[in-house]
Amino acid sequence: MSNQTRSDQAVSDQTRALARRLTLVWFAVLAAPLLVGIAIALLVIYGHFQPLAQLAPVDTARMVAVGAMGLMLVVARPLRKVLLAPETVAARPLKDPRAKSAEGQELAMLKAQAGAFSFLGVMDLVSVLAIVLSLAHADVVLALINGIFSLILALVAKPDFAAVIDNVAAELRRPS
Repeated sequence: MSNQTRSDQAVSDQTRALARRLTLVWFAVLAAPLLVGIAIALLVIYGHFQPLAQLAPVDTARMVAVGAMGLMLVVARPLRKVLLAPETVAARPLKDPRAKSAEGQELAMLKAQAGAFSFLGVMDLVSVLAIVLSLAHADVVLALINGIFSLILALVAKPDFAAVIDNVAAELRRPS
């Protein structure tokens, strides 16, 4: 086996390992609202938790939250294409001190990881707001619907992290 083949294999192994870690984090973060929803349900049912504030009528709050969840499901894939486009991810500056000395595939992995976490934060925004709303209203139904929505969103919007890393590496190799 030549040195180039060994080097390519090592890069591929690193890419696959990072892609697996990013996938684990992706599903862990987007599964958390279901656990929070179950906790809110238990808190309301067994802990006799009372609403903190009546921000809006319960039906209106549910309709707004479910509408926002539906909108997020509709825009998730187009948003993924925009936020995780190789040009966008490659152009994004990194604050990580390792990025100063990183080159090639290592830099692509750092940039892809930063892009993945940015996208994950955007995807989780509606869920966090729904959790706040369900806590404020002590709304078990909204909390559980939000958890299920987050799991569906995790499946619908999940990027192919290995492809993102490879595409960013190719973009970084391209002459300016």
